[in-house]
Amino acid sequence: MNHVIPKREVAVKLHLETGDVLRGRVFLDYIDAIHRGEQTLLDKFNDDYGWFPLRPEEGGTVEVVNRSRAMVVEPGEGIPEELVRKENSPVFRRERVTIQLVTGRTFTGLIAMDLPDEFSRVSDFLNFPQDFFALERDEGPVLVSKAHVRTLVAHEKPPLVPSSPDADTASES
Repeated sequence: MNHVIPKREVAVKLHLETGDVLRGRVFLDYIDAIHRGEQTLLDKFNDDYGWFPLRPEEGGTVEVVNRSRAMVVEPGEGIPEELVRKENSPVFRRERVTIQLVTGRTFTGLIAMDLPDEFSRVSDFLNFPQDFFALERDEGPVLVSKAHVRTLVAHEKPPLVPSSPDADTASES
């Protein structure tokens, strides 16, 4: 029996750690396993699977690609932002950053941090378990692999975290 689950094909350009660039289409679920609604590219690259199929742009046989080798994922031209990252997900603040990849390539843009104030530092955001994050650039969003970021420079200071009344009284003693 041939059972096919319908998928949405989304054009991407993958920048691999080798310097190679793969152009093709990845397959997104119409309903994400974690949240209600369509699966996004960010969901796809942060799922539990280390490999994903890619239909080459020039046609031919579908290749299975090792996700850990992807440094940057650029959505294809005309891909709506809601297929890159959920636009209705909570964002507590956006922070402008410049990142440098292990290859020396740099990007500047905004990271949308969906963390409460006590975890709103960029270092906290980067230490959360997801492998990829969305970087909102003037040219459009890209997904960046945390494992391939050499450095990140925040352009702003993080907000002050309010201290608890217990901490204030403890410091007075």
